[in-house]
Amino acid sequence: MSETVTLTLRAPLAEVVGAESIAADRLAMLGNREIAALPVWVGTRRVPLGEIFKVDGEKADRVRVAGDLARVDGLGAGMGGGTLVIDGSAGRDIGVGLRGGTIDVRGDVGDGAGVAMAGGQLRIAGRAGDRLGAALPGASRGMVGGEIVVRGDVGRDAGHRARRGLIVIGGNAGPGAARDMIAGTVLVQGNAGPGAGAWSKRGSVIALGAITVPVTYSHACTYRPTVVRVLLRYIRRQYAFPVDDRFVSGLYSRYVGDLADVGRGEILQWQTQ
Repeated sequence: MSETVTLTLRAPLAEVVGAESIAADRLAMLGNREIAALPVWVGTRRVPLGEIFKVDGEKADRVRVAGDLARVDGLGAGMGGGTLVIDGSAGRDIGVGLRGGTIDVRGDVGDGAGVAMAGGQLRIAGRAGDRLGAALPGASRGMVGGEIVVRGDVGRDAGHRARRGLIVIGGNAGPGAARDMIAGTVLVQGNAGPGAGAWSKRGSVIALGAITVPVTYSHACTYRPTVVRVLLRYIRRQYAFPVDDRFVSGLYSRYVGDLADVGRGEILQWQTQ
């Protein structure tokens, strides 16, 4: 038994590898040989994990994956506990269906990170692609719990149809952030692209940078919301997330909507004066 299982890519990849079998809680009860025998997909071929990764350690719920992982998809899919450290950038669908534990990505990720997430923490040090914490294709709801924190920019449709949970975006958000959101919170420290909060039913969009409020929202008031102060202090403490004091103590304009739908959501826009 070891403290950490380390999976190191044996050679640069010419094809995409589907690595949904790599999750901390799955590896926690497996010996070295059993881990090496887990299936991964190289294109349309199913091969043992040990052909792609060198396996060091066994029976540990802390897993480190190292190498050029930009072509490795599905890491941490469905994970229910433990810690998965991705030592660099990774491919698509990281943490899809995450239920518990922590995934710590020390680089960028592709599209679909945290889709249909139900719990746990997904921490991304770089950028994220489209559909962060969104719904699976055809699903009525996306993220239903947990927390996603991205230090950089994200693509379009972050938090699409989110039902619960928290998404924190340190950079800019592409078009459609929190589109069709059912509930939950999406915080954007940079600028939010067009369509943020459109067709939202409930939940909150907190905009520290520029945002174009949809015309189907109505201005309610300008005030200092306690919930924002508490949230910003929480992400500072929990994630060492840099937030200037002016956002913590500042005034916010509150807009309610989307009035074209249920209309119980809100956009809280920080005021520069």
